[in-house]
Amino acid sequence: MEELPVALAATDRPLPVRLAEVEDERAPEGMACIGSFLGPKLVARCVVPPDAAAFLLERGLFDQPVRLALAAREEPPGLQCRLFALVDIPGDILGGEEEEESPWADSVPGASYERTVSGDEEAPASSRDEEEDSGERQAAVFLGQIVRFDKDRRHPADLALETMDVLRTIVQGEVSEVVDKVLEDLLGGGDSWNGPVL
Repeated sequence: MEELPVALAATDRPLPVRLAEVEDERAPEGMACIGSFLGPKLVARCVVPPDAAAFLLERGLFDQPVRLALAAREEPPGLQCRLFALVDIPGDILGGEEEEESPWADSVPGASYERTVSGDEEAPASSRDEEEDSGERQAAVFLGQIVRFDKDRRHPADLALETMDVLRTIVQGEVSEVVDKVLEDLLGGGDSWNGPVL
């Protein structure tokens, strides 16, 4: 089966994103639901193990503004998007065995994701060396899924423009959250229940 094309978009400046644990009866037992907020507005949710939730909430990764990135593909019922925050991971977290034991590590693509979203896939070695010397690495932290239905698309013939428009809508606070069971059923269950609809 041919893989569907993915479009990427990222904010041009860091934004003040706040993470907090939120209650949701649809979260599987033993899992934590983390909400991502821009100002007072909840823009995304994701379900993670409790130790990963504690890590995200206690390590201060979101103390400073972060850039947001959106990866989108055309898939029923319209546009399926994944929202990420590009955060700086301190060197003490990355060092040695601690990195291998970190519960969030499997879901963090790493610094190469930032180069991909910025279009700087072939960054010079010197800039990569500076990144390593600083003791920090930028990584993408998954915040949640976003859906835009086909009927709501503004650029149906252009996946890249549609992706940028969805990200703009998230940033401008026009997210309309869907909390009914209809969406969960429509998307086929799994972890897709936790995303807003645009």
